[in-house]
Amino acid sequence: MVSHVIEPSRITIGDINNDGKVDIIAPSSISMDIIVFYNVGNGNFNNSMIIPTEAIVSIVKAVDMNKDNKVDLVALDSSTDHIITLLNDGNGVFSKQIRYENITFRSNFQVIDMNNDALPDIVVIRTGYGSSMFVLLNTNNGNFIEQERPPYSLTPSFIEAIDINGDNEMDLVMGFSNYFHIYFAFRNGTFADPIDYHSDYQLSSLETANFDNENKMYIILTHLRNNRISIFSNTGNGTFGEPKIINNIDQSNYASLIDINGEVIADKPLNTISSDEGAQHEHKLHGLAGSVKNPNRFIVFHRTLRE
Repeated sequence: MVSHVIEPSRITIGDINNDGKVDIIAPSSISMDIIVFYNVGNGNFNNSMIIPTEAIVSIVKAVDMNKDNKVDLVALDSSTDHIITLLNDGNGVFSKQIRYENITFRSNFQVIDMNNDALPDIVVIRTGYGSSMFVLLNTNNGNFIEQERPPYSLTPSFIEAIDINGDNEMDLVMGFSNYFHIYFAFRNGTFADPIDYHSDYQLSSLETANFDNENKMYIILTHLRNNRISIFSNTGNGTFGEPKIINNIDQSNYASLIDINGEVIADKPLNTISSDEGAQHEHKLHGLAGSVKNPNRFIVFHRTLRE
């Protein structure tokens, strides 16, 4: 019997109950809930928890927002385009939900410390005529201070905030139709002019990951229409060479990196986390391409299997 229906491209991960295992979190596709799939070990996520909200959540991020060593949730309410912060009371209970209504937007966002104060901030791309980037600086009380950046002529489909070149500053990676930009950050909160990287295929997702624990971030692109995944390897100075192309990934619309506590998951289904009873498809997680230096780390792609 099916209990939850989610979209694989909306999945995030985090240790919700502080048991040392990475759990899977995603908004429900059919209700105003966020679903947590608890990691019970050996690559299994058999237990789940429903977090009720008063929002139609389209995106959710898992991060400690108030330095209490508990993983909180930051969500986008697609019905109002507002940000909601759900604070973790402990043991996976989220009794306090704070809504931030000063900015509305319909694009993706990232949660990461942008000003080195040990508090995660929110980076937002607001779409429309002359798209703008906002950095919402965390004040540690559920509120944010807005900092607007110059407008962009094009609207990115994806955004990641990560230290690309190892200088302890949060850089920005923005993905467009078939290319991505890297904006290197300066210490005063400004950014250098973008560096462009082209892809031969249209992007359906963009993720970053430290694949081999060498403090070098990889960029992972999926190409749904071409059944491919591109992995751009960091040369060590924040630049990237030609991508490694992985072919014949049928219906792959999202890829990420996940550590499943040493469980070998390559070339077999990791877990079926949702299926729509009576529908024509189900979503599964599959492992792909383990790391030699860290055999418990894998690229994980989310494949839609059709009957």
